[in-house]
Amino acid sequence: MHENLEAIVTKHLCTTDRTPIPDFVHDSFELMRKTLSLTGLPLWLDSFCGTGISTRKLAEQNPNFCVIGVDQSEQRLKAEPPAELTNCLLVRSDCDALWRLMAEHKIQAQRHTLFYPNPWPKASQLKRRVHGHASFKALLEISPNLELRTNWDIYAREFTQALTIASRPTELTSFVPKEPITRFEAKYIASQHRLWRVCSTTSP
Repeated sequence: MHENLEAIVTKHLCTTDRTPIPDFVHDSFELMRKTLSLTGLPLWLDSFCGTGISTRKLAEQNPNFCVIGVDQSEQRLKAEPPAELTNCLLVRSDCDALWRLMAEHKIQAQRHTLFYPNPWPKASQLKRRVHGHASFKALLEISPNLELRTNWDIYAREFTQALTIASRPTELTSFVPKEPITRFEAKYIASQHRLWRVCSTTSP
């Protein structure tokens, strides 16, 4: 685990990220709010969704949620056929900036999943990881139910430690999914990687 993890997480929890938010993120935020208003369903946010396979599966399995998948790459989002589901939306946005807008406007996701985010494995890249980024504070504010999956045990342990520093209850477990939720997960299972799940639920 990174030796500066605690110092960096503590700093971000005590400060406000004032990085300018791009216009396209504001646009995606308004589209999210409009969609939630039209469906009248609670939000399930699927960050770093890639091609949106996980978003579609979550929407199919959870018809009582509006599942919104977010990824910064328009090319990835258009790689699969459009989902023919009324409770599913894929949007191009920057997750870190979108979380900040959600926190600012008090938009809550009843559930928030982060499946296999870019691990940024070099030690010098800690601040690019979800738990080392300045937006970590906003991430904690926007959902009472958080789940992260990764195939890298250090990433899972660092994320768990960051949640602990933030006084947030957390559980780290290794798991074998009954059905892969993403192509990454399918690839890791086929390669016999050990998979990790970090879950955090706060009291309502």
